[in-house]
Amino acid sequence: MPYMFESLVVINFCLPWLYVLVFVLYIVEFFKSNTFLQRAKRYALAAVSGIHFIHLVLLTLFYGSLPIANVYQLLTTVAFTLVIVYLFIELSTGESSTGSFMLLAALTFQSISSLFLFSASPTELNVRSPLLSLHIITAILGYSSVAIAGVYSSLYMALFRQIRANRFGTLFDRLPNLETLEKMSLHAVRIGFIFLSFAFIAGVMWIPHSQGRFHFTDAKLIGLIMVWLIYGISLLLRERLGWQGQRMAVLFTLGFLFSFLSMTVLNLFSPRFHSLN
Repeated sequence: MPYMFESLVVINFCLPWLYVLVFVLYIVEFFKSNTFLQRAKRYALAAVSGIHFIHLVLLTLFYGSLPIANVYQLLTTVAFTLVIVYLFIELSTGESSTGSFMLLAALTFQSISSLFLFSASPTELNVRSPLLSLHIITAILGYSSVAIAGVYSSLYMALFRQIRANRFGTLFDRLPNLETLEKMSLHAVRIGFIFLSFAFIAGVMWIPHSQGRFHFTDAKLIGLIMVWLIYGISLLLRERLGWQGQRMAVLFTLGFLFSFLSMTVLNLFSPRFHSLN
């Protein structure tokens, strides 16, 4: 166990710096397109993802539970899933110009996690119920998807302002067009909404099996429901009222900010996982 803890400390310290290195590769290639850099940044991201996966495995083995027992474990897990989802998008579409912005989000999450990971006591969470496991996994995937949508929507608004001001700079030259950014953010929101729906349903179904330790008034469940409602209403406004473009970008960005606050603030003020201590 001492050797495992030492390994955790080393990887936890190195991960933010490794993400900084990959971020630099992506940002340099963003401003100066280069075939070698295109390959190097992708291989580097895959390698760092592998190290991050080892980090999560060690956390799981060391604490004896999934790495979601406090806000800082949750942040490193979300950072990992965000990178994996983005890497899948990059490999499947060949579009890598948004990678530096995705990595900035992952770097932020991982940096906060690495700073405070061992200062917070994890809860003694026994995740044996399939419903609880489904709730946790789908919630993490849902939050990661809406984080990606938030980044795409922020890029949409930045590019929209440049075009409206007749400033055709690097963003205009290197980013996908507005229509593509809108489609990518909408696709991510739809995926995120599906995952959050499963998380909500699995959580509600698990309540009778929680032996009275979890209630509908749990702050984290309320936060999940509010995030789910924000994106559900956004999708409804698009389908029924024809909202699109900048309106949807603003809604998706605000939804991401709220989901981030919900995920972090509620965990900080309520360190127990769904009152399971």
